[in-house]
Amino acid sequence: MQLIMFFNGWGMDENAIKHLILDDGYKLECINFPYLTDHINFSNFKKIFVVGWSFGVFYASKFILENPHLKCYSIAINGTPYIIGPFGISPKMFNLTLETISNENIFKFYDNMGASRQLLTKTPNLKQLQNELIYILENQPSKHASFDKVFLGKMDRIIPYSKQLKFYQKDSSNIISLECEHYPFKAFTNWRNIISETNEF
Repeated sequence: MQLIMFFNGWGMDENAIKHLILDDGYKLECINFPYLTDHINFSNFKKIFVVGWSFGVFYASKFILENPHLKCYSIAINGTPYIIGPFGISPKMFNLTLETISNENIFKFYDNMGASRQLLTKTPNLKQLQNELIYILENQPSKHASFDKVFLGKMDRIIPYSKQLKFYQKDSSNIISLECEHYPFKAFTNWRNIISETNEF
């Protein structure tokens, strides 16, 4: 059995990736805020794939650094380990999001990332979303894990493509550019498209 650990984006749940086909022999763990992994028995799996999307790239990098004993194949999608700053969202925009969080603005965020509002199965928990932003603001990393493969959306309006490309070119990652917005999963049909080590996408 092989494990796919999916570190989800801000304010998202499993609906973001529920359409992706999962082949036999794989187990999927969709990990949302507060991104706990203590319940997973890693010894049950012969291979581990760590996939981070958007803000989830920050948590995926953190997980890899905290678990050096695990041999993982890592993938970043539309995000860097540095959510705030020159390789992510500007401090001004991040703070504005934190200060003006509301249901209306969350829906605008979904629109800007190219996701259907149908991905929201319930009213957003504004306090939880705010707490996650505060956590990120107060825990900005000083180092990061390198990723084996990176998918970047050329039309990303949340974290600009140019910023991400600059970061990952410096980090010598295997970069695949997609014609997609910040929400990338319309471009995929199967988890194999994402985790394949042979760039079959």
